[in-house]
Amino acid sequence: MSRTPKLSFARRCVNFAHYRSKQAVSSLKYNIALTRKRPTESMPIYLSPSLVSKDHPIWKTYQTHPVMQYVPYHRARLCHWFNELPRIFRRSCITEVEHLFALSRKTLMWQRPLEEKSRMVRAVSEKRCLAVVTLSKGLMDHGARYLPRELWPKLDYLYPAYPTQPFLSQPDRPFTILTIASRFSDKGLPEVIDAFRILRQRHGSKVAMILVSQAIPQNFKMPEGITHHDIPRMSTEFKEQIYRASDVLLLPCFSDTLGCFTEATAFGVPIVTTRIHHGDEFIKDGQTGFLLRAPLFFYSDEFGSRWNSWGEFLAILDTVRESGGLRVVVDEMVARIEELLDDRSLLATMGKNAIELHRELLSPEARNVRLLSIYTKALASIDSSRRMHRSSVTQ
Repeated sequence: MSRTPKLSFARRCVNFAHYRSKQAVSSLKYNIALTRKRPTESMPIYLSPSLVSKDHPIWKTYQTHPVMQYVPYHRARLCHWFNELPRIFRRSCITEVEHLFALSRKTLMWQRPLEEKSRMVRAVSEKRCLAVVTLSKGLMDHGARYLPRELWPKLDYLYPAYPTQPFLSQPDRPFTILTIASRFSDKGLPEVIDAFRILRQRHGSKVAMILVSQAIPQNFKMPEGITHHDIPRMSTEFKEQIYRASDVLLLPCFSDTLGCFTEATAFGVPIVTTRIHHGDEFIKDGQTGFLLRAPLFFYSDEFGSRWNSWGEFLAILDTVRESGGLRVVVDEMVARIEELLDDRSLLATMGKNAIELHRELLSPEARNVRLLSIYTKALASIDSSRRMHRSSVTQ
């Protein structure tokens, strides 16, 4: 097993501080650039600089796509926020959230969402809050159940994006599994490693794994054949390197995950993952990858009854794992990986299908068509409200 050196806690803190300082400078430069722009009549929208990062391909589309034009705050008719809404609504706005629970507090404290659900409801109920946009329809539907039905028309969704990459045929090398995980338990890393251990025993050096994670516990023993990258963030160049070196992305998550799906499909890498709240939005079962049955997952019907918080869910997940309740996930992963290992034509077909799905739904072009429609609808709502106000004044 090859392994990159594990970073110390102090070094991780330094790396994170360096990243946040770069992000702050980038936001400042972006604000300065906005103030130098001339007013635009078509899209008078202020985009919160915290949303834009030159290092993050999902948010880069806001700066680079030609139909998206933004203005300084004082010139805006519509403001676009991320994971929050202003306390005082001076302008009409929309917000893009990872889940509606992000609005239960100013910061993303979705670990205790039900404790402050009323704040989320008040924020969405505000007259000047025109739309709340989640990252998938599954997340939108799950959040809707905690809002009054009359607020549902404000909800929408917008998939993350990553530039579509050219499809390349795979070279002659061992069948390589890729796993990327920011956490250990809820991202299914114990099941991934168990599945790879079985595959390695059956197929030897014909299978290999690339594991990108800082969540591996110290002194955790992994089987031979795993190349472990213990890094805080992946550069664009590193992403291209690992996706080009992989045959399948394996992510049996029991919580939330999105970014890796858009990246893998962009490179034509089939995905094997659990069917959780996203359903088949990102993976078409049997066409671009395989969906596995998840015995439990966080944003399910059991949220609010079987568990009420993130900590409770993790404790239940560990109990189910210890009792063997997640063994079915391991067995199904092994079966699906062996199916692709034995049928390289199926693997290639799934890869091509994944790129087509990406172009249709997950590319920056597709994303911004939908984003433009959300902006257009919100601006039309503002105009309609102003006409009604003028009409009532004249009468």
